[in-house]
Amino acid sequence: MKSAIIKKYINEKLFGAVYDKHELVVIDDIFPLKLSPFRLVEYNHILENIPGSAVYSSGKSFIVLGDNKSFEQVHKEYSQSNPDVAKRVFEFNKSTKISAQLCYLTFLNNAHDNLKYLRSLGIPFVLELYPGGGFKLNDKRSDKRLKRVTNSPLFKKVIVTQEVTSRYLIDKGFCLPEQIEFVFGGVFPAEQLTKELRPKRYFPHDKEHLDICFVAHKYMEQGRDKGYDVFIEVAHMLAELLPEVSFHVVGPFNATDIDISLIENRITFHGSRTTDFFPTFYAGMDIILSPNAPGILSPGAFDGFPTGACIEAALCGTVIFACDLMELNPFRDGEEIVIIPRDPSEICRMILEYAEKPELLYQIARNSQNRFQETFSIEKQMAPRLQILKQLLSNGR
Repeated sequence: MKSAIIKKYINEKLFGAVYDKHELVVIDDIFPLKLSPFRLVEYNHILENIPGSAVYSSGKSFIVLGDNKSFEQVHKEYSQSNPDVAKRVFEFNKSTKISAQLCYLTFLNNAHDNLKYLRSLGIPFVLELYPGGGFKLNDKRSDKRLKRVTNSPLFKKVIVTQEVTSRYLIDKGFCLPEQIEFVFGGVFPAEQLTKELRPKRYFPHDKEHLDICFVAHKYMEQGRDKGYDVFIEVAHMLAELLPEVSFHVVGPFNATDIDISLIENRITFHGSRTTDFFPTFYAGMDIILSPNAPGILSPGAFDGFPTGACIEAALCGTVIFACDLMELNPFRDGEEIVIIPRDPSEICRMILEYAEKPELLYQIARNSQNRFQETFSIEKQMAPRLQILKQLLSNGR
């Protein structure tokens, strides 16, 4: 890769700007890092289904997910498992010259940060607007960035994954309804997770403990936006009431975040993990607890519902116990998911009820696994995205 960059640099100096020509380009700042599985699945699918596509990634946000490797190191790891499409994944900086019919970007900050670059090259773009990544509700800075992006003459479409996002864009006058494409949820490694599923271990027949987990990245002290503080409070309460319960944490958390000295023999920290870890892990988990809340990370900030970690857990047959303070839930409460208040005492009461009747818990697990495998299949998630991109590419010819 270094030799290619050097050759390109020499060519530019000798012969002027050399443009990399593509039909579609994806510009990102984390791909192809394994700790962002939705990017791996979505962008790989684009690369496999649009032969003239390429991904350019700066890698500048690897550190946000706790990884300090260089782009070259990450690309080398990616190439080992994706040798065919890896040839169309390149390191990106704003001196890179690209010629393309269309650009695809995920997250508001990413689109805004590259707006001037795209304007200089005259490349129209599609934005996939997930919650997070700079997008907040009723936030002046976020609104200012949204206005700049959606007012650009190069802006073609926005894909949204939550109804609240669609309503917000229309009510605030950022977009016309015909500029918005709603595809609920997000792209996740559903096929990989279900293909590698392990036999489920049930409490109390196959194991002695009821296993409850918390899975999230850490974006602030004590992971309060994701509800890690609430999870630990629930763990302390349950540990006194239910001798058979064990707790698990996946993500960049440890015993120094919040004092767990009274339950240290009941809780296991697994660190940050990639997709291949989870089929075996969730085979032994009964509940994933997600007491997250909007507006804690910063005013207007919110998560998609359910979180990506919860979706992956449900795909593997683990029941989601989640807060839904924004009332975004499209699943049947008590049948496909369990909606909880953000009250540790009430959460404990609800968990104890299911611990006494674990067969009800496992029925919900089966229901949710079936529903989530249907909702988050690669085909169901990627077909509308590819259709939008291919239609715009066709119109541009």
